[in-house]
Amino acid sequence: MKGPLEGIKVLDVSRILSGPFCTMLLADLGAEVVKVERPGNGDPARILGPKVGEERAYFISVNRGKKSITLDIAVQEGQRILRDLIPHFDVLVENFVPGTMTRFGLDYPKLKKLNHRLVYASISGFGQNGPAAARPALDIIVQAMGGIMSVTGEPDGAPIRPGASLGDSTAGVFTALTIVSALWQRQKSRKGQYIDMSMLDCQITMMENAFSRYFATGEVPGPLGSRHPAAAPFQAFHASDTYFVVALITDDIDTWRRFCNAIGYPDLSEDKRFLSNSDRVTNLDALTKILRHVFSQKTTAHWLTVLMIADIPCGPVNNIKAVIEDPQVQHRNMITSIPDPSAGTWQVENTPFRLSEALTGPAGPSPRLGEHTRTVLQGILGLSNAEIDSMKELNII
Repeated sequence: MKGPLEGIKVLDVSRILSGPFCTMLLADLGAEVVKVERPGNGDPARILGPKVGEERAYFISVNRGKKSITLDIAVQEGQRILRDLIPHFDVLVENFVPGTMTRFGLDYPKLKKLNHRLVYASISGFGQNGPAAARPALDIIVQAMGGIMSVTGEPDGAPIRPGASLGDSTAGVFTALTIVSALWQRQKSRKGQYIDMSMLDCQITMMENAFSRYFATGEVPGPLGSRHPAAAPFQAFHASDTYFVVALITDDIDTWRRFCNAIGYPDLSEDKRFLSNSDRVTNLDALTKILRHVFSQKTTAHWLTVLMIADIPCGPVNNIKAVIEDPQVQHRNMITSIPDPSAGTWQVENTPFRLSEALTGPAGPSPRLGEHTRTVLQGILGLSNAEIDSMKELNII
């Protein structure tokens, strides 16, 4: 089987995470991705994180299955080469500060004249317009400005950045989805289009009920730790050894009774403070105090066993090692191996795509810097070895 995006060619002019995460998803879906990197150092991600063979773990994690060419698009000759490549590609992805590609003469209005079917995606911190458009932004900036840090952490504690780069990765996911949508529309319109993706916009979209609660009540949401603002018990508890989570969102009295019986406190199901979900939310502090005492008496394994027997949603709080070793994760092949020329093989997290009639997942190793420059420029543009060598001497490639 082939990937669903087999035959789609993507020119990836992005760096570090938001753009590379997007193009990694497209590559895992079968697209051919050619990564354009600056001669010499390449993508700054190549120096981040622990070393794996000759590469860095950070770079490997989001650049598997791509090709790499070196090309200095800040100089005229490099810009010319990129323009020559454009008619041969379906998609371009870039994540420079707005105005950079215009300054290079590589903005969408100019490139669509060379390829009217081009889908051109720009990812930036704040979008291509508005009072903050020209500001640079990294993940923590948009997490802070988008509100997620204000609702993450314990009450009265300092703002907390979630332990993953959600500002970058969510922008990558939304951009990939929008690119696929634009490619589908192109089937009917026969025209490409421009995609303006703002990392801040993506953060706001991902905040789901925090905004709806504010619109409904006028109260500014704050951090609740692991608790849910509208359901209880729905949080992490510490057993005698480690943490685990319980999640009840129900007014069904039978479910509440099963929960109380499972933890060995059947009388709790008759306590008028906790009969309905709204009662439990209103009296959450009292309920939490009781449950913390109960759960501290036995191990996480014990509580997960009795709660699962009672069909109560629950789970362990896994660290990364435990996630990798989880039987469900292993069964779903969410940790997979890719070949690496210097490290032999390297484990990476898989993408969650599962299609019955298509092949998805990492298509190969991450590329060495400029590994495919000669192949791409000869194969697509028909350049000679002498022309390529000359550009290499001038540090254009």
